[in-house]
Amino acid sequence: MSDARYVPVPDGPNVDFYRHATSGRLHLQHCTGCDRHQHPPRYRCPGCGSDADLVWTPSDGRGALHSWTVTHRPVDPGWADRLPYATVVVQLDEGVRLVGAWEGELTDLALDLPVALRIEPAGDEFAFLWFSPA
Repeated sequence: MSDARYVPVPDGPNVDFYRHATSGRLHLQHCTGCDRHQHPPRYRCPGCGSDADLVWTPSDGRGALHSWTVTHRPVDPGWADRLPYATVVVQLDEGVRLVGAWEGELTDLALDLPVALRIEPAGDEFAFLWFSPA
């Protein structure tokens, strides 16, 4: 498989999200003021508006398949040898949704399928997120 995939450079609150991911462990932003997880990361909690109560907490990356799309023509040539591939939306056990790539048979895709996360670091600043059946 090609290793020429586009690797973005995160900015804003995503820097911390991907810094944790490149270490091999998923962390989610959590507001200790209202006990709410959030993703994507933000500067303020959308629940209570706090900017002082946000911390990063570890997650085991387990959840249920919420949605997906299958790509048959690559936008990024680095993914051409993986066609067709699925991009999935997973409802994590913490209540937030995370977008990642599917690592499994396309015929296994099903709503509410229990899934687990595998993190593939792509350098020091970014990591690809892969989901497969749990």
